[in-house]
Amino acid sequence: MRILVTGASGNIGRHLVPHLVGLGHEVVGLARTEASAQLVQSLGATVARGDLSDVRTLSQAAAGCEAVVHLAGGVRGSGTTTPDVLNRQGTENLVAALADHSPSSCVLASSCAVYGDRSNLWIEEDFEPSPNTRYGTSKVAAERAVLASDQPWVIARVAAVYGDGFNFSMVDRMQAGKAWLPGEGRNHVPTLHIEDCVEAFTLLLGAEPGTIVHLADRSQPTLRAFYDAVHARAGGDAMRFWSTYVPSYVQNWGARNNERLQSRLGLKPRFTPDNLRLFTNSVRLRTQVLEDLGFTWRHPDHEAGIDATWGT
Repeated sequence: MRILVTGASGNIGRHLVPHLVGLGHEVVGLARTEASAQLVQSLGATVARGDLSDVRTLSQAAAGCEAVVHLAGGVRGSGTTTPDVLNRQGTENLVAALADHSPSSCVLASSCAVYGDRSNLWIEEDFEPSPNTRYGTSKVAAERAVLASDQPWVIARVAAVYGDGFNFSMVDRMQAGKAWLPGEGRNHVPTLHIEDCVEAFTLLLGAEPGTIVHLADRSQPTLRAFYDAVHARAGGDAMRFWSTYVPSYVQNWGARNNERLQSRLGLKPRFTPDNLRLFTNSVRLRTQVLEDLGFTWRHPDHEAGIDATWGT
């Protein structure tokens, strides 16, 4: 099967592309820069140069493709590249580009951020989204864009993906003694090892159009428990949480002003109000739909995944 993968050089894409190639699929990877193009080619895919802002280029990339996995997007870009630009606008452009083609399967990488802060509640797939970040809002808009189309989309609401080399794992920062996060670490965060993430996306290529599925493991730990487990195996200094030292109103003030300043300078802000909320929101995801599709976890909980990745 010929499969178009957007975000092919991203954290998930660089694992998914060689997995699909290894299964015998022909993968077309969208690449915005020359560096990304070289990486995509090294993963065994055919390179399609372009980005989500150009409908014509997207249409050319999709020519002859029987399936699409839409991974491209992000929490924040440089300058005025907001979550809305990355997620809603990019997805709408892809939907428009696919109007001239007839893929049999399309999978959208959405996010558990669409639920906002649910105070540790367990959430099923039919729960109404209630985002409290611009990122979450943009993902909801992307979901609505694909569901409003005539194309056979499946929506994957993805947990926090971790593994070797993933920023969320924070291994490098803990080993450097610079690991700090907002909040107190008592909030629950859905997690998923990259190996299970790749297998789940592959499975969803055969799912019924219109399906909404949570991609997460079964443990749903607190943030503190997750990083304590990483620290126990990878070493360094334990994760520290700002709210023990810095009042929330000071954090919010600093995040707002930092984002404004760095946006004006054309930089990519990393300390933003969205990031504060994303690391303090608390939600737990039911995974019954994924189980009903026949999925079997290689790492059913965060302890197993962390031990397999950094354990001795």
